[in-house]
Amino acid sequence: MPEVRDLLDAFLIGAFLFGLVLTTATLLLGVGDLGAHGPHGGHPGGDGHDGFLLPFGLSALLVCLTWIGGLGFMLRRVADWPAPLALAVAAAAGVIAGALVQRGVRALSDSGQALLDPERYRLPGSIGHVSSPIRAGGVGEVVYEQAGVRQVVAAR
Repeated sequence: MPEVRDLLDAFLIGAFLFGLVLTTATLLLGVGDLGAHGPHGGHPGGDGHDGFLLPFGLSALLVCLTWIGGLGFMLRRVADWPAPLALAVAAAAGVIAGALVQRGVRALSDSGQALLDPERYRLPGSIGHVSSPIRAGGVGEVVYEQAGVRQVVAAR
């Protein structure tokens, strides 16, 4: 097990542990993109950009920090690289890892479907049909389509 020999080692181990613990916490709690959104909540604003105030989210930042700390320490102590080279390689790897995580988060969040358009969910004027007859004093069934999804509801 490599030992912590100086302040830079302590900083790198601290960055790794901090990033690892918070990355795990955000994964478990589901809060990977806290507060980095613009006025549209990170969804398209209709003007061609996606509304982010920052080009990265919390998940990407924490993954980047974790990689810099862990890889920087390992390159310095296990591979015995000089500090400037180890930090440069760790920083580059951290940025790449963070960018991959951010790309994955953006790919998984289908921002085209994320905004709720009230017009797609208006019921008055919707065309449907009675699928089960409505008896006097009883309940029947009506089928209609809303936002591209077939809906079935009870009717009196």
